[in-house]
Amino acid sequence: WIMEYVPLSENMEFPANRPIPWIANLSDDCLKNYYSIHWNMPQPYDPKNREAVGHPPHMHKENELMYLIGMNPEDPYDLGAEVEICIGRDMQKFTITRSCCICIPANTPHGFYRIIKADKPWLFVQVQEANPRTEKFLWEYLTPEQKASIPERLMEFWKDVGYDE
Repeated sequence: WIMEYVPLSENMEFPANRPIPWIANLSDDCLKNYYSIHWNMPQPYDPKNREAVGHPPHMHKENELMYLIGMNPEDPYDLGAEVEICIGRDMQKFTITRSCCICIPANTPHGFYRIIKADKPWLFVQVQEANPRTEKFLWEYLTPEQKASIPERLMEFWKDVGYDE
């Protein structure tokens, strides 16, 4: 099966609370996996980014692959950004500055995904080995102050999806 047409971000309608330049968000009855692809544009360093919750801790019923891909043709392994993510029940922190694939096994807590800075554009590709995708948020990993710091527009977006079904 070949997808003849994938609408680009200017043709796609996404909630106003997700102002990201999407390339594609693919989930269909004929696809076995869930795919999400979007650009991350340059943004200056702000010390508050290290304290931000980012994408809150959560887990999925299925394996997840996260590709962070730098766009520097002179050095494709240079992500052009600094990204943090915490993985595992103990929320071990990883700092990423190189193009990579993060493999997260099913039911593994992960989160506090945050872009600390981005000097150059780069691509984020997410693959979940199921369709439809699942997501269960682990609010118990947050302090009351962290949870209160999340903008309401994002709290509306970050809801459990298909996990307990």
